[in-house]
Amino acid sequence: MRERKLAIGLVTALALLGLVGLRGADLWSRRTQILRAGDRHAENLALILAGYVRQNFAAGDAALRQLALLSERVGGPAAPDAEWLPALEGARLGLTAVGAFSVVDTTGIIRHTTQPAIVGQSRRDQFVFTRLATDSADQFVVDIPLRSFVAGRPFIIPIARRISTATGAFNGIVVASFYPDSLRTFFRNIDVGHTGEVSAFHDAGVVLFREPSDGNPLGEQATGSPLFEAARRVHGTGLYRGRMTTTSPVFRTAFHALTDQRIVVAVSLGEAELLADWNHDARMSMGIGTLLLFLAIALLMLLYRQMDIRQAAEQALIRSQRLESLGQLTGGVAHDFNNLLTVVLGNVSLLRTAPGASLAADESLNEIERAGKRAAGLTRQLLAFARRQPLLPRVVDLSASVPAAEQMLRRVVGEGAQLRVTPFAEPCLANVDPVQIETALLNLCMNARDAMPRGGTIIIETGKAYLDEHYTRDDDVTPGRYVFIAVSDTGSGISPEHMPRLFEPFFTTKPPGQGTGLGLSMVYGFVKQSGGHVKVYSEVGRGTSVKMYFPETTGIPAVSTPAPTEDPRGTGEVILLVEDEPLVRALGVRLLRRLGYTVLEAKDGASALAMVQDDTRVDLLLTDVMLPGQLTGPRIAEELAKRRPEIRVLFASGYSQEMIQLGATDGGSVHFLSKPYDRARLARAVREALEGGKPAGR
Repeated sequence: MRERKLAIGLVTALALLGLVGLRGADLWSRRTQILRAGDRHAENLALILAGYVRQNFAAGDAALRQLALLSERVGGPAAPDAEWLPALEGARLGLTAVGAFSVVDTTGIIRHTTQPAIVGQSRRDQFVFTRLATDSADQFVVDIPLRSFVAGRPFIIPIARRISTATGAFNGIVVASFYPDSLRTFFRNIDVGHTGEVSAFHDAGVVLFREPSDGNPLGEQATGSPLFEAARRVHGTGLYRGRMTTTSPVFRTAFHALTDQRIVVAVSLGEAELLADWNHDARMSMGIGTLLLFLAIALLMLLYRQMDIRQAAEQALIRSQRLESLGQLTGGVAHDFNNLLTVVLGNVSLLRTAPGASLAADESLNEIERAGKRAAGLTRQLLAFARRQPLLPRVVDLSASVPAAEQMLRRVVGEGAQLRVTPFAEPCLANVDPVQIETALLNLCMNARDAMPRGGTIIIETGKAYLDEHYTRDDDVTPGRYVFIAVSDTGSGISPEHMPRLFEPFFTTKPPGQGTGLGLSMVYGFVKQSGGHVKVYSEVGRGTSVKMYFPETTGIPAVSTPAPTEDPRGTGEVILLVEDEPLVRALGVRLLRRLGYTVLEAKDGASALAMVQDDTRVDLLLTDVMLPGQLTGPRIAEELAKRRPEIRVLFASGYSQEMIQLGATDGGSVHFLSKPYDRARLARAVREALEGGKPAGR
């Protein structure tokens, strides 16, 4: 069973792991796809923004080209303002990103400009001037951002082209002041989510713009920031996953570099925002997975419980079948022994009444009788275990019968142990055989005494209990109201490995010679035969408690009557004795004749019926219940009832299975003589049947 549980648990765990693995792989694949789609979206946005920046710079560069060509016609930077200013003002038209156009001569002095305040200033040390003065290539040059003196325009980016003479010599430069913050309006319209960000910075390490932003970050130093350093690592174009600052969340950033303009555009999308729906699905999957896990555990626990219940039921069935098999074996053996003991004890009773018996012979008869009665007691115990002992159940108040047996039990317990009897305050009525109740108490008290060699306490209690479906689920007992007798001790207890075999006949934990192993077997058989239930609780080193449960009944407790002192004798009545065992039949004939009866004997049913004619006197039919052939004792009684309904009947048998077939388990509906019997018991049973028994036909 343990291996089966482990196998089921392993299969369930593997199935759950497989489901979790499949779902995890699906979630991971979706996550990868979402992030890749986010990266592509960021790259596309960065490309669009870089194109827009390039377009604005290209427009300014086109104006600078026209002004450089104009320089040759008007005579270069030395030409008067009247030649230059209209062209400079015209170049500004439509260029919202350019603030001013200026013409610088070969010495670096501003000669003409749309911003009069800077005329005469030197630009000799600016990067664009030194670069174009020394480089004869016809190219567009972008300077680093500079602070502006124009209100609302904190920074400008100078962009310039070379002015050459007709021979190609350096003749100055034309410069446009590009306002980088003019691009913010367009950049603000880019959808980068709630946490995304668009930024651009010069390769010199200056922030040109960043959206969204609480203030104006233009001019901030970008050098050393994680984003700027990442752009440098990818050489201005590529992907980066990380934080913009050390405290910001993780972003996925796409860079695009404008090499000619020395500008890098960055579009950053928040990774958490990209994965918002995925995170929700993942949490839902985790919740469902947890629910499935708990559900699987609950189902496994329920399954294990059902398996335990089934295993317990199977073990109980196997134990019951084993005990039933042992019962059938022991019952059959005991039945045959009863016939033999009937012969032994009956002949002892005949020899006692024989004239001229000596004292020595009488002592021998006493020994034979004691041995026979002891053997009969063992046989009764075997029949009790087999649930085939003859019972005479009647309504008994256990709360009264247990205290009545206290004096007898104290003699059995002895002085080495204390006996405490605690009866229930109310009557505890059960339909049981009172003699067997006393016998069961004797056996249990002797077991308790032997379990306490150094002394202790034995407690006998009576009470009432309701055994519900939960209690009776694992035991062969019907739910309902019960009365019980509990015998508890403070002895050595019973080890767990011995518990399953407690009720097996001849099983004992006592040393050799100190027990037959039939005490608990007898208790078990008697209680089960009475429709009850036995429960044993034990802890090693603390003691044992045995509870005998009997179905609660109603009625008036029966009162026992004393047996007569002398054997009643017959007055010539005719008894038809039917017995298949020759020895028992011969003994019965001798006993009945010495008691004053006339005896007709038969070995089977056919012989008995053949003896009874219309004119044959028969006052009593004394028959064994089980006979060879189809004519059993009850069948003989039925056939005789048809012919001679006035004939009375007395049945004899060795165990109660035959009483059940007779319908005589109540002990009164049919007169019954249990084997083994002696002269006295036979005499009383025959007289009661003749005087109070009902005729066979009624």
